[in-house]
Amino acid sequence: MIDDAQARLILETTGTVEIRDRQGRHLGYVAHGFSDEDLAIAKQRLVSNEPRYTTREVMEHLKAMETA
Repeated sequence: MIDDAQARLILETTGTVEIRDRQGRHLGYVAHGFSDEDLAIAKQRLVSNEPRYTTREVMEHLKAMETA
């Protein structure tokens, strides 16, 4: 859980915030929305003929690879 000051800093930041514990170990990121680059990539992918997979399909494929 974060305190009010930390929450305010995260909310005011427009970029990605890296989260670390007291020992400096990386825990993850907090991202705010999508960048212009993210949107451009998504639009390119929508008009491509490349196959698309749902999260469920990807997870099932990965699970099948573990048992193979």
